[in-house]
Amino acid sequence: MITKKDLTNILVQYPLESVGLIRHKYIKSLKPTLDRKEILILKGIRRCGKSTIMKQLIQHLISKGIKKEQILYVNLDDYNFLPYLDFGLLDLILEQVGHGPRAYIFLDEIQKITGFESWLRTQYDREVNVKFIISGSTSALLSKELGTLLTGRNLTFQIFPLDYKEFSEFSDKGFDEFMTYGGFPEVVLEERTENKLNLLRDYISDIINKDIIGRHKIKDAMQFRHFAQFLLNNPGIRISVNRLSKELDIGKDSVKNYLQYMIESYILFEVPFFSYSAKSKFIAANMPKYYPIDNGLYLVNTSRRERGKQVESAVAQKFFRQNKDLFYWKGKNEVDFVFENNAFNVVSSEEIPEREISGLSEIKNSFKHISRMIILNPKNKAEKGISYINIEEFLLEQQNTAVNRNV
Repeated sequence: MITKKDLTNILVQYPLESVGLIRHKYIKSLKPTLDRKEILILKGIRRCGKSTIMKQLIQHLISKGIKKEQILYVNLDDYNFLPYLDFGLLDLILEQVGHGPRAYIFLDEIQKITGFESWLRTQYDREVNVKFIISGSTSALLSKELGTLLTGRNLTFQIFPLDYKEFSEFSDKGFDEFMTYGGFPEVVLEERTENKLNLLRDYISDIINKDIIGRHKIKDAMQFRHFAQFLLNNPGIRISVNRLSKELDIGKDSVKNYLQYMIESYILFEVPFFSYSAKSKFIAANMPKYYPIDNGLYLVNTSRRERGKQVESAVAQKFFRQNKDLFYWKGKNEVDFVFENNAFNVVSSEEIPEREISGLSEIKNSFKHISRMIILNPKNKAEKGISYINIEEFLLEQQNTAVNRNV
């Protein structure tokens, strides 16, 4: 069992003064939640900046006059904790600050402790004078146990890699750099191309091996890696479970599970077909589209750098981060994105193919609620009822702040 001295020796290794560049849109949304009782949960793909945001919240507390003795940050992914990952460790952590004025405990990578959900609920219901802020791999924080045990006891925020507006605040390398290497903070701040690629390879390896293969005990690891690489190599691919099963020679049940695991770990997200008919969603031709959560994940696995796919993915990522009910539609022609009364097509060149205009006209004629037709491309103009909006300016627009959901 870990001793108080052992714990203290490990914790002193974590300086809280270095907090990196401030993620303003998240900090603005998260600061008010620190005064509330609910457990604050930060979830998102690995290396998107959750730990840094935790430390930025700690600096905010200190700036408000909260004493350092009332604040504890613990990274449970530290190898020093490996022999002690149980409730005894959590109890000892609580003892460090659990007496006296209101305390704040930040538990990073909390999924390392099996059953942490029950422990948190117990402390919450005991009404200890502690605010818990936790983070971890997304698959763990989407578990049924967490949803069941902490319903009504938590505030959950989704954290993402840098969007283009944040990227522009972190770096002056420009639009092409963002399209190519994406927005993972360490990647953005790295100067050397080879180091960027190595970081991205490490991220994908950790997500696949730790958050998916390890957590879900996938027996055929090589098969899953091949499956993941295929989807990441083809952003925006429109494909069904049946077709994936045939093309990759993988059983249908495994394909369904693999897709769910990738979506849970935030390495991938799904854009379904738009229809008012529930039946039409199960028609084979109306298969969903899949995008990586960050453009850097596309680059790592392929030498192909198709600008159209990069730009379309970046737009999809922005919509997804805004928690839009996002769809695509296809008749004779395709519409890239549909939400509310808006229909969008994304074109990376100044010359607009006729099919892009035809697709927008087709959906407007098919659905009366579509009132805005927009083409995102390098231009700014309006023509024949269609608005042309510059892609870079569109991605720079301030999007909604951090997404808050109860588990």
